[in-house]
Amino acid sequence: MSNLCCYPPNEPECAIDDSAVVEESIGKVEEVPPGTKKIFEVRGRKILVINDNNKLLAINGLCSHYNFPLENGVYANGRIRCPLHGACFNVRTGDIEDYPGFDSLNSYQVSDVNGEIVIKTTEKKLGSDRRIRYVAKTKKCDDRPIIVIGGGVAAATFIEHSRLNGLVTPILVISEESITPYDRVLLSKNPAATSDKIKLRQEDFYTDRNVKFHLNTSVTEIKPTRREVLLSNGETVFYSKLIIATGGNVRKLEIPGADLENIHYVRRFEEANQIAEKHLGRNVVITGASFIGMEMASSLAANAKSVTVISSSPEPLPVFGADVGKGIRLKFEEKGVKFQLATSVTQVNGEDGQVKSVTLANGETIEADLLVCGIGVTPATEFLKHSGVKLDKRGFILVDEKFRTNISYIFAIGDVTSFPLPLWDVETVNIQHFQTAQLHGQYLGYSIVGKPHPGPIVPFFWTLFFFAFGLKFTGYSQDSTKQYTHGEAETGNFVRYFLKKDRVVAVAGGGALAIAVVEFEEILKRGIEVTLKDLKNSNDHKWTHLLLAK
Repeated sequence: MSNLCCYPPNEPECAIDDSAVVEESIGKVEEVPPGTKKIFEVRGRKILVINDNNKLLAINGLCSHYNFPLENGVYANGRIRCPLHGACFNVRTGDIEDYPGFDSLNSYQVSDVNGEIVIKTTEKKLGSDRRIRYVAKTKKCDDRPIIVIGGGVAAATFIEHSRLNGLVTPILVISEESITPYDRVLLSKNPAATSDKIKLRQEDFYTDRNVKFHLNTSVTEIKPTRREVLLSNGETVFYSKLIIATGGNVRKLEIPGADLENIHYVRRFEEANQIAEKHLGRNVVITGASFIGMEMASSLAANAKSVTVISSSPEPLPVFGADVGKGIRLKFEEKGVKFQLATSVTQVNGEDGQVKSVTLANGETIEADLLVCGIGVTPATEFLKHSGVKLDKRGFILVDEKFRTNISYIFAIGDVTSFPLPLWDVETVNIQHFQTAQLHGQYLGYSIVGKPHPGPIVPFFWTLFFFAFGLKFTGYSQDSTKQYTHGEAETGNFVRYFLKKDRVVAVAGGGALAIAVVEFEEILKRGIEVTLKDLKNSNDHKWTHLLLAK
């Protein structure tokens, strides 16, 4: 078998831009003193100008993830992080360097001309708030394909970065989904979103990169000694390297009545669309009070007759602590959402095959026309039973720092893995969040062609309710021994630090103070030490100065 085709393409590094040059004043230099930044509007386009020690820099002013303004983001040393979800962009190139999101931004040449900020660019660059990093159409390569099992965000990000790093080996994606990779985060935040609105890329993007999809297809078995993948349609395909990115299967109810109609799980966009269609004017019960359940309650509350959340913990979102959960619950109750705490659904009651109510462990019965379940997932690894691929005791695939399994030529990324976190001296951990899955895909896109990773993995996740309030978290808190909180957790405006040996190892927050979480994503990545003493000595709990220190 031939080696993987991984020679760099000879095409130019960027697409040709022959549009008209634009050169005009957009504002006064005095409006952006050193150490500040401001958004200006140029021909209807928002442009962020940054004064970095009297050097002017400019970039699109809206984050490419969800178009959130970058003006209040965290800027240091040529990189800006979105204050909403922590996506990070290189201001000099516009390239996205940390996630979530996919698209990069445009950077612009700006200068001080007699006190005026003058931008020099092209009409093409002013024509959009975002851009896709250029890759010339992939050269022909006759090697066996790299096969990717799973069509989620980790797989999509691997495709992008492997091609950006020069890999031209054909890629074949085996996906149980009916469409190419999409933004699964929107399933609980905006369940009515249709497939054309949530796709991460259009079909021509993948065609130009020599990527093919087998959709509505599952893998029944892999045979590593022959490098074979057996498919549900009876076909057998052969790989040069195999990447497993199957994520999880939703955990199903195993109680009386679980087979009734109008019981829904949130895994694919078709299921989310059905929930959005059916909930109007209905009594909705949601079992599960973690991220999926709470986000679904937030999305459905406005148009349902009633929404009741069943929480097995004393307060929702237990990972953040009871005080934070209580504060969030009170805000939900102000929106009309009801809660049943420290209990669970023990039976689903029906009539004519349809859900009519649920019986709880506390003895209460709640009317229900629609039951939405968000009770966790199990790793999607059933097809690996006879493969020899090593799993942990929970069934997640064990990988090393380069996402290699114990079997040659087989890798795994995303929610299905248990992987190392070197910054925390953690040998293996499973983390199921969008940003981490994207980082896995990005980093495998480096290591599969022999390039070093661009930096350590720092987990970051978020949740947003009613498009009005939410929570952020960065780092790894499982081994922490102490907490320090600034602000009021129950009001939702707070920052909470998790410490180990009096050093900050993770940060959670909500409200205006949650900008510290975004700052610490970068602080942790750089290995900057912040101690309990530093926390006690801080008046405002703003930390950007640590990133600016030489």
